[in-house]
Amino acid sequence: MKYRIIAAAICISVTLGGCGSFAGRSGIDSGFAFIDSHEYTKALESFAKAEENGEDPCLIHRGKGIVYLNITEYEQAAQELLASLAADDGVVDDMDFDTNYYLAETYMKLGDFDRAKGIYDAILSLRDKDPNAYFLRGVCELAAGPDSQDAADADFTSAIRLNPKDYSMRIMIFKALSDNNLPDKANAILQYALDNDEDSMSNYEKGQIYFYLGNDTEAQDYLNKANGEGGHEKEPVVLLLGQSYERQQQYGAAIKVYKAYLTNNPGSARICNQLGMCQISMGNYEKAAGNNDEADAAYEGARLSLESGIALNDKSMNQALLFNQACLYEYWGDFATASKLMAEYLEIYPEDGTAQKEGIFLSTR
Repeated sequence: MKYRIIAAAICISVTLGGCGSFAGRSGIDSGFAFIDSHEYTKALESFAKAEENGEDPCLIHRGKGIVYLNITEYEQAAQELLASLAADDGVVDDMDFDTNYYLAETYMKLGDFDRAKGIYDAILSLRDKDPNAYFLRGVCELAAGPDSQDAADADFTSAIRLNPKDYSMRIMIFKALSDNNLPDKANAILQYALDNDEDSMSNYEKGQIYFYLGNDTEAQDYLNKANGEGGHEKEPVVLLLGQSYERQQQYGAAIKVYKAYLTNNPGSARICNQLGMCQISMGNYEKAAGNNDEADAAYEGARLSLESGIALNDKSMNQALLFNQACLYEYWGDFATASKLMAEYLEIYPEDGTAQKEGIFLSTR
């Protein structure tokens, strides 16, 4: 089969290059747009229309595979992604790498670690200096169990060696090790960077490292410095700084950070969402303490924050904002509104299993 020859991939995005011609693919373009906005039922409908219109089968199968992966229909995802590779024109390009990345992820979700590892092996046979491929193979080996621990360590070491100043890679490795109950190894990955590179790190990089090491005092010191500096994107700094306060249940401090950012950047749906979630947490905290007036004030603040975010119509954030809005009213005790909003949410995102269960619960209140 042709897909055996071209099995290789890593380009973590939903791009539309490769496969066939760029002409005559309006259904495909609509399908991928719906994937970007997490509207998976509409995406499948668009890909079905694309099939009827004779559009590029490579891209159609690829899009359907990504949809099924996102809605946890992993067997169907694998079938569609393999069909995409089989329908390809035979020239190995970035699209093939990208599709195989999704296929490897699908096999990992299915627990087929040998097959996933085989894809990452193929990636590295063609791109032996790709740190992401080493990282992902390491994650696969971690998931395979203790017998693959040494191989995972070797791949993580290779990923770091290829770009030793990429601290975001170290953080991803930290998370992978932490998720697999290896906290000592996880902490050592970040502590090594502090011990050897701290003098050359930016304030944001140091703040990140201390945050993930659980040292909120140091994290807040460096993140506050980074927040006051120019020359870099502020949103990720603000998110991490606010979350460090939230982790300490210093909700007032976190809210102040988020609101200050929104004063100058009112178009950030992500910060609106985080502010709303923080205010929900504050409301829950006050409610548990019996401070009902303070809880109501926090919930009202969350309502305004989430509604502001929804009004921005940021397709990458709409799903989270709408779901959190429904949850807000549940915490607030307004089950009728919560049930109504969850039903409206499920009309747009019917594949969300968590929301389906929540909707059933709310309908009984």
